[in-house]
Amino acid sequence: MAVKESGGIFEMMFREVGFFWEQVWQWAEEQAKADREQEKVDQQRRLTEAQARLLEQIRLAKEAGLDVDRIMATIQQELKK
Repeated sequence: MAVKESGGIFEMMFREVGFFWEQVWQWAEEQAKADREQEKVDQQRRLTEAQARLLEQIRLAKEAGLDVDRIMATIQQELKK
């Protein structure tokens, strides 16, 4: 087959380059989606860890004899101002 009959070598090159970039774009989209999902998991883990630390601090404060409920109510009132 002659080069002119097949559309030329540049047409073949552009087709292959276009296919390559299409695959790169698809891979990048898949990676971005996976990264977003991982960020959601990480954010939920950090929130759970923070809640666990807060509960532990409340438990320790109650063991030390502090009126945690009164303190928390006072803080909430000040935040509403």
